[in-house]
Amino acid sequence: MALRVFKPSQLLAPYVEAFWDYEDLLEAQSTSLSILPDTASYLCFLYQDPLQTVHRTSVYSTRSGLAGFQSYRSDLGGFGRISGVSARLTVWGLNAFRRGVIVDCAERRVDCRDLFPGYVVERIEEDIARLKVVEERVSYIERFLLSILNLQHEDKLIQEACKVIRHSKGNCRISALASHFELSKRTLERRFYHHIGATPKKYARVIRLRHTLLEKTARSSWADVALDMGYYDQSHMIHDFMELYGYSPETLHPQMPVSPTFSFSGLINLCPVQ
Repeated sequence: MALRVFKPSQLLAPYVEAFWDYEDLLEAQSTSLSILPDTASYLCFLYQDPLQTVHRTSVYSTRSGLAGFQSYRSDLGGFGRISGVSARLTVWGLNAFRRGVIVDCAERRVDCRDLFPGYVVERIEEDIARLKVVEERVSYIERFLLSILNLQHEDKLIQEACKVIRHSKGNCRISALASHFELSKRTLERRFYHHIGATPKKYARVIRLRHTLLEKTARSSWADVALDMGYYDQSHMIHDFMELYGYSPETLHPQMPVSPTFSFSGLINLCPVQ
């Protein structure tokens, strides 16, 4: 997997976790490349062939596109060379660049031409195709995001709520969270949904499942992991794995050591278990 990762500038850091540059992302893929839910959104500018994304029963084929908040695995594929630059956005990051679309972009992939003027997207694709130096391509996309950055499109309280849920590893009572911020549960849920594209319960569920997968390296059994992560029992935990990931924990966990990108993202290379 030819994937290079770059840190954003200080001004973009609250909204962009990282920039990814890739040339022929699916090169010689005899395995399945997937993105597991981990709360990030991906704003992708491709300059060669379209990317095909399968999310539950929907199939999307786009060049430049946005994958919003997702609570289910997305499988990546396509024909030809998948090359481009992606901005891995924080869970609230999209609001800083394109206000009012975060709900419409959740659980799906949206063509960038539906988010920005078509001529702008085409110019970006053509320009980065001509740039042969990786750092120049990343800098180009960073300058574009800086040009459309609007810091007035934020809800600081909801950002803090996200941090509390993340700190708790997703094991957080939403009613207690609302009380902490002196809001009714309904008000918190409404503000959260419009700023994140998901309810706080769904966000917490995605956070907890990712930590559950990581926790197994320090525990001898899945039953112990389920108890430590606050599930009712192991069956409850397995149900979440199947509903959000579409795979059992026994299938996914062995893939982590052979998927170097999983440690900093939801991107995982699902190869057959030997």
